[in-house]
Amino acid sequence: MHRLVRVSSGVVLALGLTSGTAMAELTAQQVWTSLESTFKGFGYSVTATEIPDDDGLTVSDIDLRYSGAEDDSRIRITMDGIDLIEAADGSVLMTLPAAIPISISATPEGDAPVTMMLGYGTDAMETVVSGEPGNMTYAFVANQLTMSLIDLAIDGKEISREDARFDLVFDDVTGKIVADTRDGVQIVQDTRAGSASYDLAFTNPDGGEAMILAGAMEAFAAESDSTLPEGFDSSDPQSLAAGGFAADGSVSYEDGQSQFAFTEDNGTTAGTTGSASVALDFSMDDTALSYSLGATGQTVSMSGPEMPVPLDFKMAETALNLTAPIAEADTPQDMAMGIALRGFELSDVIWNIIDPETILPRDAATIALDLTGKVTPGVNLFDPEAMARVEETRVAPGELNALTLNDLTVELAGATMGGTGSFTFDNEDMETFGGFPRPTGSVELTFDGVNALIDKLISMGLVTEEDAMGARMMMSMFAVPGDGEDSLKSSLTINEQGHVLANGMRIQ
Repeated sequence: MHRLVRVSSGVVLALGLTSGTAMAELTAQQVWTSLESTFKGFGYSVTATEIPDDDGLTVSDIDLRYSGAEDDSRIRITMDGIDLIEAADGSVLMTLPAAIPISISATPEGDAPVTMMLGYGTDAMETVVSGEPGNMTYAFVANQLTMSLIDLAIDGKEISREDARFDLVFDDVTGKIVADTRDGVQIVQDTRAGSASYDLAFTNPDGGEAMILAGAMEAFAAESDSTLPEGFDSSDPQSLAAGGFAADGSVSYEDGQSQFAFTEDNGTTAGTTGSASVALDFSMDDTALSYSLGATGQTVSMSGPEMPVPLDFKMAETALNLTAPIAEADTPQDMAMGIALRGFELSDVIWNIIDPETILPRDAATIALDLTGKVTPGVNLFDPEAMARVEETRVAPGELNALTLNDLTVELAGATMGGTGSFTFDNEDMETFGGFPRPTGSVELTFDGVNALIDKLISMGLVTEEDAMGARMMMSMFAVPGDGEDSLKSSLTINEQGHVLANGMRIQ
């Protein structure tokens, strides 16, 4: 992972940096010195030949190298030259080579050594650097930016492009990166592309497994704001939890389409996917990380040797979010987790297999869960030694202090279920609930249309009368009549004595 961070960081800063109104007079030498310093900050060694001229500076024979202990990895980026031309308005025009090779080698633990050559390409790219030393703005436009796999070898054996390929293309690109290095490093970037596409394929040279993945999207956008404190070491995972580090950003696109095929010994599974929009938001600092992923208008169609009929479904909305502390703490910290699958619809082909007589309502289904709470982390999640001790000792990495169910919604085949509630947890009492901290609190549940659904399942032959009777008896123990017809509700409480009550009646 750190290898990819270094490649992407180096490539972005070397290739893309930006266009805007000049804020102060810059020299070509100042721009190159800033770039060189940034590369070194990411752990690269830099060699180059600087040739001043009347218009600015030409930097030729650029060689960037990184060596890491992780997987015995090596990265090398070479460029024939960068032209830096000083403009009359105080900005500097930067011109990069049309093709930039990137070589990577690694020997993962327990696996064969891998070497590859990537090619970064630019078409009609123009970059303007403005600002002042220590606070520069890089703005760029390009007809196209590309990244491709050129060569690949595994354990010394060359893999042909027919067996392994990767191509990533961005069209109609605009972007801006602001790099402030006056106190630590702050990098703010905004990159957009009118469209993007990718094509990935790999065939296992030692067997029949193979995969193909290709797709395209419109209105691609990526934004981020990162702060790296003085002395930050991107090769040290613990630096992510050190004081001063922070990063947040987003990635989004519209009209996404993909095609895939996975071949194994028993055959090929293939299909297509689509989405009207996709958005990912993330943030991280030295105490916590969070992300949220959302998509609308999703469609999936696939078939394979283990599927009796093609699987086709669509989803109106999908959402996923997570917030978690990452640093060791003495006091409770915020956490959150949520998932929502709304407007899920199966194709009639599948419905006709499940329910050929159309007994069940075929309304769109929804499942949603929204949890928030407090936890006290006992270890730094980015401390490899501490996490190894947790795995060895099987001791919990922290304490659960409180949990709130903000929403539980299930809508399926004409029946609905809802729930809210909250609990606190006593970590001093690990005996009452068999090694789990004793909870105190309650949850309120509602059920509508459940009896009607059971009747339909009986008529379909999926549930027997005896099983249905047992289910209804169980519901009567935990629920009471609700406010409407075929409506139930239940209040489940755990009191401070550790007693479990259903609607006021003790059941444990």
